[in-house]
Amino acid sequence: MFAKLFETGVGQILVKKDSGKEGPEVRFYFQPEGLGVCSVALDGFGDDENGWDAVDKAFEQIDAETAVNVVRPAINQFCGIFTNALSEAPK
Repeated sequence: MFAKLFETGVGQILVKKDSGKEGPEVRFYFQPEGLGVCSVALDGFGDDENGWDAVDKAFEQIDAETAVNVVRPAINQFCGIFTNALSEAPK
């Protein structure tokens, strides 16, 4: 398995094993209300066999609760920026 999809209280979260610029990663895709699709990644595993083994182990441990805990700080930050931009926009 290379991807998991969770239905959560913050919406759908897609978790995918992927190859990033620096090597293997676990990437989380989500779409906060009012924004487009966003993503965050767990990376720094090392671009070798050990790195891919570590990504596999990390990916296996991710459940819906873990996915929400990973994306919630980003959602809170994005929503704060979005709310500030709306409040400062000329009316």
